[in-house]
Amino acid sequence: MTIIKAIVLSLALLSFSSWADTPDANLVKLTEEQAIALFYQRNLTLIAAEFNLDQSRAEEIIASAIPNPVFSFWVNELSNQMSKNGNTRFLPGFTPMIQQLIETFGKRELRMESAGLGTEAMEFDLKNVTRVLTNAVRHAFYGLLLAQKSRDVARDNLERYSQIKDANAIRLRVGDISETDFTRIEVESLKAQGDVDRSQTAVNQARTDLLLLLGWPENSLNIVADDAWPKSNLTDERSREETLTRKALENRPDLKAAQIRIHQSEKKLELARRLAYPDVTITGAYARDPGNYFSNTGQLGISLPLPIFYRQEGEIAKAGVEMNTAELNLRQAEKSVRADVVKALSAWKSADDIAKRFEQSILERIEKMRSAQEFAYQKGAAGLLDLIDAERNYKAMMLDYYTALANRSNAWADLLMALGEESK
Repeated sequence: MTIIKAIVLSLALLSFSSWADTPDANLVKLTEEQAIALFYQRNLTLIAAEFNLDQSRAEEIIASAIPNPVFSFWVNELSNQMSKNGNTRFLPGFTPMIQQLIETFGKRELRMESAGLGTEAMEFDLKNVTRVLTNAVRHAFYGLLLAQKSRDVARDNLERYSQIKDANAIRLRVGDISETDFTRIEVESLKAQGDVDRSQTAVNQARTDLLLLLGWPENSLNIVADDAWPKSNLTDERSREETLTRKALENRPDLKAAQIRIHQSEKKLELARRLAYPDVTITGAYARDPGNYFSNTGQLGISLPLPIFYRQEGEIAKAGVEMNTAELNLRQAEKSVRADVVKALSAWKSADDIAKRFEQSILERIEKMRSAQEFAYQKGAAGLLDLIDAERNYKAMMLDYYTALANRSNAWADLLMALGEESK
């Protein structure tokens, strides 16, 4: 009877191979780079941020505009009784007039420079939005990949129990295993089936999270994440905190935007000061007045407001506050960059160490342990509970391993975001 048990179980275990997804021509493998490219093309939040940039460019056009001249036309002496030259014919008087505002002390140039700096800062704001959302795409991609790996582990576990259950069903018929042990196997198989169902739900949810960022491209429900975790390119020299912090201070778009807004606030403050100097309005007119001795005359006038009671004190004070706020925002941005680099680097090093320990020693050991328990059970040297315990441990360790890979990938994405590196 022991020989029959060994033969049946050997055939079941030796014929088993790790479960893999059935090839499907409709499935579309999506790489991380492709996901980011789709995000650049279709993400609605990014498109809205581009609209803000267009609005800033429109403000730049408005700032450079020269005031249009104002034309007016006056008609007077509508009654012929007002004529003093004895002319009984009705000849009303009229005065066409043109007024042109001339801005003084370089106000228009200051507005143009300020608007140009605003557009430049908005461009860096767009890059900063892209930086943050690209990190969200990476996290969603790794989340989908982790969900797929967890589903593969669950399916592998279910297939193992199915093979064991089929083999032990034969043993139950020949009386080589108790009904209690066979029931244990059935229960474990049902649990494994439940794990598969839950893991498939997790895959669907992770795919949905990614597709929301990608704008639901065509064949969305057939998209699967390519089986490729990111690889870091940091050497020991390049991973020093000082080196990375200096690199982040040079590359971060939010810091560059804060620096530009300081220059913009300086331009606004200078413009507010120059507003105290009045602009000049030049007026030119031609007057036809039949009621006067000289019926045709020309007119030239200059007008300007007198800054006697109010000299733009409020605008100057407001611009000064904006400049102080911009300087404060810059200091806060610098501190935030340094903190982001320190936190991201520490998290990545920790996650990298954990993943490397799995790859260097744990994976090989748990695979050997499971194979040893299966061999021992096949030979009758281990009980069913030992085999079930080995399968549970293998499943738990594999899930922990893939979680460690996902954590390392997310930490790497966070480090790239902290450094302000743009996706290639």
